Amino acid sequence: MLNKFKLLVPADLNEALAEYAELGGKCKILAGGTDVFVEMHGGKTYDCLLDIKNLEELKGVDYTPENGLVIGALTTHRTLERMPLIKKIYPALYDGVSQVGSVQTRTRGTIGGNICNAVPSGDTLGPLLALNARLVVQGLSGMREIPFEDFFIGPKKTALCEGELLVRILVPPPNEESGSAYTKFTRRKAMDLALLGAAVSLTCGDGKTCGDIRISLSTAAPTVIRARETERFLNGRKLTKEALKEAGNIASAEAKPRSSWRSSEAYRRELLKVLVPQTIEKALERIQRGVEA
Repeated sequence: MLNKFKLLVPADLNEALAEYAELGGKCKILAGGTDVFVEMHGGKTYDCLLDIKNLEELKGVDYTPENGLVIGALTTHRTLERMPLIKKIYPALYDGVSQVGSVQTRTRGTIGGNICNAVPSGDTLGPLLALNARLVVQGLSGMREIPFEDFFIGPKKTALCEGELLVRILVPPPNEESGSAYTKFTRRKAMDLALLGAAVSLTCGDGKTCGDIRISLSTAAPTVIRARETERFLNGRKLTKEALKEAGNIASAEAKPRSSWRSSEAYRRELLKVLVPQTIEKALERIQRGVEA
């Protein structure tokens, strides 16, 4: 049984922003509801829900080779999963959206909700960080862009100012000689949160040497993070088995995982030594097969 709450259903984005600015912390945003309703069934109470799921201004996907990908914040995971261009051009993102919960959850849940929930295990967070995404947020005072990495200031905490909504996700066009991948490690296959995740965006012109690489780690710190020391080690280096093994060791050392009832810190560190090389290899294989990312 849910607690009683007031439900507001704005007709458009301007109305939503006005109501959100007025209510502030008294109001919880309802997009797909896959997290909010679970919290409420678990005993969390909200006096007011602002239901934005029908705002057409926040839906849709657009792509051009020149400007890259623009995703409306209310676009569902299932919509992205079923788009051939996502699987072909941004495979790390496809890897992420296709592993969010069940098909029912992906059909209802939105990419913006997954981002704003700001849990380090979110399956879209690692891929979007590795793909160098930016976020467009909007309030009554106007729009601003935030680099994806700067959006997360702590577990379930974001850089959104009071009254701001996430409206779009911008993902730059990939390099022609690049590949990407995301690996989610869980105890089982169905509807499980990631014990650990790794995402990679790799540029490798000759199929052997790392030209540039971005590596992100999920559930390896209080927020999703870049493995910058690992990136510096690999840039300009031949991607041999020995180099990838050392990359895994470096990633394990620079991560900041914690122990929880789901996994120990030591286990997560050992897992990173395997997961990071595997994900780099997956991205490299996609380049060698001629698959863009």
